[in-house]
Amino acid sequence: MFKIQSYAMKKLFLLPTILLIGHLGMSAQGEYLVKTKTAASNAPASSSLSPEAAFVNNNFKHYSLCDWYPGMRFMVIPEELDLIIPTFRSAATGKEVESGELKHRIMEYQGVETTERGHLHFSFLSDTTRFFVEVKHTTLNNYCSDPQNGIPTLAYLGDVDIANALLVGETLYIRCENVCQDDINSPEGFRTLKIARNTPVKVTAVGVGSRAFPVKIVFEDANGNSYYKEVAISKTNCGMTEAEFVMEKADRTFAASFGFTDPNLSRKEQLLSLYRNKMVYLKHASPMADNKGKSCDMRRYTQYTIRDIELTNGNDYVTLTLSDGQNRLFKKQVTFLRKSVIGDVHQSENFFEEVFGMGNLRNLYPTISEATWKNIENGQVSVGMTAAECRLALGEPIRIYKDTVSGLYDWIYENQTILSFKNGKLFKIK
Repeated sequence: MFKIQSYAMKKLFLLPTILLIGHLGMSAQGEYLVKTKTAASNAPASSSLSPEAAFVNNNFKHYSLCDWYPGMRFMVIPEELDLIIPTFRSAATGKEVESGELKHRIMEYQGVETTERGHLHFSFLSDTTRFFVEVKHTTLNNYCSDPQNGIPTLAYLGDVDIANALLVGETLYIRCENVCQDDINSPEGFRTLKIARNTPVKVTAVGVGSRAFPVKIVFEDANGNSYYKEVAISKTNCGMTEAEFVMEKADRTFAASFGFTDPNLSRKEQLLSLYRNKMVYLKHASPMADNKGKSCDMRRYTQYTIRDIELTNGNDYVTLTLSDGQNRLFKKQVTFLRKSVIGDVHQSENFFEEVFGMGNLRNLYPTISEATWKNIENGQVSVGMTAAECRLALGEPIRIYKDTVSGLYDWIYENQTILSFKNGKLFKIK
């Protein structure tokens, strides 16, 4: 599991590491082009921040275009529109250079100048060749004021270098459902797959993604399946505002895609603090699994004690381990979450509060005899039972008629059963 405490030690080595990378030569772009394993062909720093937000806040600085400094490194990753409208011009000739010709070239930022005609020229060096990007009729401050402005095609490598130094070899937990896998048989070069939330994965490589999502994190699950997720971290030159990370882009930030801890652990601890060793009873007859996994139909109002709660990744249901009065163990899947669908309020099947009542039911009714309890558990009533005992056996009636003169009253149930009471005792069943 990734330890936040390890940041400081890793950061001591981070700056010289990145400086060294800068001296390895501008042609070393290959190290940024990482892929998943070939798939089988089937055709701000604050104690209130989450660990993931603190990781981003402490290690990844956002640079607006006005803050760029000489030496910042980018890779040309042209998108569809970039292949139509060239971004760069040759410094030697002033002519436009096709973006496709520069694909995967590393560009080192050199600085910006304002020409005599009032244009901005952003200068870059790739190997020994100089290029510039021209933005006409504006000032640097005006151009920087819009966070969507930037330099097309360029994916910021500073985030990639830092993420590579800090994340490779670490265990993360998936927070999203959609991940990708490189696939040479796909027209897009990849395919999108589903993965269970909270799945633990190990980061095996970090490389370059796209301009908007420059950090490509490659990881493996426990079965050795290799996937990747392209995310924005500092959002430097991503060409998007914070408000745009919604809908299909909502999981394209680091914190939305990955976590450093398994949330099931804290959720389990929370549930156990509320329910461990608490007595419950079945509100209705219900199947359970015994200690051999065999399904058993358990009677209504059977008492249990909750011994343990197990959670499963990617599933809203939990498994309760319960013991009965004879210390026999049973398991029951329930959920503590209610679900909703458009236009209707829908209750999850096996919602905990509908399956179980809290406490020792018999202690609440100490005067009820064992024979009467058997009737109640079987949903049966007999003459002489009290109103409370009948309510336990059959539930609430749909209507009650009272005769204020005689003091008699009838309970009418949906199945047309009528219970007549006198002096608080059942004397007739129709």
